[in-house]
Amino acid sequence: MQHTKHILAAAALLTLAGAASAQSTEFNWYGRIDLGLESTNDGDVSRVMASNFASRLGIRGEHKLNANLSAVFQVETGVAPDDTANSKAFANRNSFVGLKTATAGTVLVGTYDMPFKALEGTAGGLWGQGDLLEILVNGKGSRVAIGNANFQNLHTRKTNVLHYASPKFANAIVAKLAYSPDEAKTTTQNKTVFGASVEYNDGMFNGGVAIENQKDANGVGFAMKGTKFTLGTNLGAFSAGVAVSKLDNSKGNETSNVVLTGAYALDSALTLKASLGKSGESKTGLNDGIKGMAFEANYAIDKQVTTYAYFTKLTNDSGAKGTLVASDNFPAATANGKDPRALGLGVRYTF
Repeated sequence: MQHTKHILAAAALLTLAGAASAQSTEFNWYGRIDLGLESTNDGDVSRVMASNFASRLGIRGEHKLNANLSAVFQVETGVAPDDTANSKAFANRNSFVGLKTATAGTVLVGTYDMPFKALEGTAGGLWGQGDLLEILVNGKGSRVAIGNANFQNLHTRKTNVLHYASPKFANAIVAKLAYSPDEAKTTTQNKTVFGASVEYNDGMFNGGVAIENQKDANGVGFAMKGTKFTLGTNLGAFSAGVAVSKLDNSKGNETSNVVLTGAYALDSALTLKASLGKSGESKTGLNDGIKGMAFEANYAIDKQVTTYAYFTKLTNDSGAKGTLVASDNFPAATANGKDPRALGLGVRYTF
């Protein structure tokens, strides 16, 4: 009987220890399912499509080591409820482990967005196919127009990255640094990537600058460099922002790009949004510029579920072949000078 009591006491102590350990680590599941029904046109063929817009599932946690220091982690994976073939490899989105302090900032290692990609301010924010920052300012449209062998976009979520974010200074300013080494570096190839940004956001005004340098963008000897600026305001019901960038492949191709975005909340549920933008020619006479426009109306059913309608169109110059890129399988423009467009209805459920 005494032996049994000892066993029960030990089991109780282990249970309490386990409970205390579990309580010291806070973690939660989160995600987003964002699907739309679209009428699309690649410049030649009209289609009706069910499209997935970066749906994802993740788990994140924080373990407090002391009053000022915490260990943090996150594992996030892209999913495609409409087409399982487009679901991604595990941890393909921002996934990391790191240390966070209130006084020194946060250091992460893993897969993470570079500062150039992350800088948006109030110049972003459109859903569905309406994210013109990706196509124009971050260079996905120019990459297609000029050719992957000669130009890369600077929308980069890098693997093997070391990322630092400073604490917030003056309750408004954050600096970021990121370094992704080339683990496959050879005597003739070095794909190391550097990035940095400084952002200001006091709730009413926001702005920032970011740079990125891809030393050997795709292993054929050109270095992609980019500079990006954002400026905007948030006045409650009304917000607006502008983002401009210059992308340079160090081999004679350089684009100047701009996107202007505005949003107005008619009431607590209905918000109207619009973006206009363009990418300039990469070299005089190539006619590879791209113009874009996007319009959206959001209706928030509650804090987690929003329905939305959108229309987006790209106008390609005669030497450009920009394509809408927000969904998994939007049909690529069939030839230079074709103008892809999409009209759709979507539902976003965030949990």
